[in-house]
Amino acid sequence: MNRGSGTARRWWWLIAVLALVAAACGGNDDDGSADTAEPAAAEEQTAAPAEETAEETVEAPAEEPAEEPAEQPADEPADEPAEAPAEPTPAPTPVELIASYQGVTETEIHVGVAAIDLETLASMGIDLSPFPLEDYYAALADDLNQRGGIHGRTAVVHVSLFFPIGPAPNEETCLELMEDKKVFVVIGQFLEDYALCITETYGHPYVGHFGENAERQARSNGLFFATEMNQTRMRVGGVAEMIRAGDLEGHNVGIYYEAPPDKEYADAVQPLLEEAGVNVVGVYPRGAPLSDTVANQQATDNIAQRMEADGVDMIVNLSNVHGIIQSTQRIGWDVPIALTNGQAADRTTISDDLSLTDEALARTFAVTTDKPSPEESLADPEVQACIAAYEERFGDEPLDLSDNEVVGSATNHCRAFALTVKILEAAGGNITPETFVAAAEGLGTFDLPAMAGAALSPDQHSAGSMVRRYEYAPEARSWLPVGDPIPTDSVE
Repeated sequence: MNRGSGTARRWWWLIAVLALVAAACGGNDDDGSADTAEPAAAEEQTAAPAEETAEETVEAPAEEPAEEPAEQPADEPADEPAEAPAEPTPAPTPVELIASYQGVTETEIHVGVAAIDLETLASMGIDLSPFPLEDYYAALADDLNQRGGIHGRTAVVHVSLFFPIGPAPNEETCLELMEDKKVFVVIGQFLEDYALCITETYGHPYVGHFGENAERQARSNGLFFATEMNQTRMRVGGVAEMIRAGDLEGHNVGIYYEAPPDKEYADAVQPLLEEAGVNVVGVYPRGAPLSDTVANQQATDNIAQRMEADGVDMIVNLSNVHGIIQSTQRIGWDVPIALTNGQAADRTTISDDLSLTDEALARTFAVTTDKPSPEESLADPEVQACIAAYEERFGDEPLDLSDNEVVGSATNHCRAFALTVKILEAAGGNITPETFVAAAEGLGTFDLPAMAGAALSPDQHSAGSMVRRYEYAPEARSWLPVGDPIPTDSVE
C-alpha cells in the first residue's frame, strides 16, 4: 500500500489510534532515585541487646597513717564480657495466597491484555509496522513465571486483539476478557471511554497505556491506572510551559477539541490562559469522530472556517493532532497550531499517510508528554530485558529494532506489563480490587522501563509527570524534542 493513498486518507479519523500504538508512550526522564518498597511480609530484624558493662571490683588499699589521705588506685579496665552471638535474620513470613477474587486463585493470577489489532488496521490501508503482540506477552509472562511469578502465583496472560473504533468491537473485547477468560486485571489500549467497561461495569482494575483523566477516574471508583501521564495534567502542563515561554503572547487564541470527554481539558486550560492575559477568542468543540469520513472532514472544516472568521490567529489543539492540521491545509488557512496531545511526541511517519505538507506542519509545535527516543528506550536495561525475553523464546522471528514503531511497541507493552506486575506484587496474597488500589496508591516513586521517576499515589493514578517541547523537523517528517524534560504539577 502506498503512503498517501486515497484509502489511507479516507481513514483519517483513525489517527488517534495510530500514534498511540506505534510509538513510545509516556517516557519520563526525571532524575531521581527510586524508592524501593520493602516486601509486605518482611519483619524487621530484632536488634541485639546492648552490651552491659560489668561492675569493676576495687581492692581496698593498705592502711596508712591517719594524717595521710588514702590513695585510690588507678581504675583498671574491666574484663569485656563475651560478645553475645548475633541473632539470625528471621526468614520472611510466607505470603498466604488466597483465592480471593475472579481471576485470582491460590496458584494463578489471570491478566487480560486488550491490544489494538495492527493487522486489521493494515488491511484498511494504515501502514503501521507489525508487532507480535501475543508472542511478546507470552514471553514476558513466561520469563516472569520462571523467576517465581507473583509471590509464587503463575501469571496467565490472555491477549484479545480488537479494532478500536466504535462500541461493538470494544465491548466484545471487554466481554471476552471479563466473561470468557475471567481475568482479574486488564492491561489496555482502549480509546475514549471504552475502558470503563472494565472498571465501571465490571469493577475490575485497568492499567492503560494512556487515557486516565478525572471523569474516567471518578466513574471507575479509583480502578483506572495508566503509564502515560494524566490527560488533563498533560494539557495543563503543556499550556503552562507555552505561557512561560511566551508562545501565546499577543495571539488571539482559539481552543479546539473533538470528543466530548475532552471538554475536561478545555475547562482546565481556558482559565489558565485567561489568568495569564492571553486573549481567548472562543472554545471550538467539533464532536467525536464518526465512521462517515466525509462528515468528519466537513465538521472539522466548518470549525476551522468559523475560527478563521472569528479572528483566531493561534489554535491551541487539545485533541487529535492531525485532523485540524489537515483541515487548515484543505481550506488554505496558514495559522499556527500549538499541540498538546502525546501523538506529537511519537515520531512516526503518519504525516506521510495523511498527505500533510511540510508547509502545514512547519506551522505547528507541541509541548506534551515526554517520551523517550528509540535510542533512549533501547539503552534502558528493563526494555532490554523485555526484548531479550522475547528473543530467547521466539528468536526465529526477531524484532526489527531498526524500526522506530517496533521499538515503541516493545517499550509501551513492556512498561504496562511491568507496572501491572509491580502493583500485583505490592497487593500481596489477598488480591482484590480494593487491595490492588491500595497497593498502587502506596507505591510512591519508582522506575519503569524507559521511565525513571514514575509515581503513583492517592492523588496520582498515571505514572508520568514530565512534559517536553517538540518542533517539526522536515528531514524526519515528525516532531523532535527540543530542550530538557519539564516537571509538571498534579491536577485535581
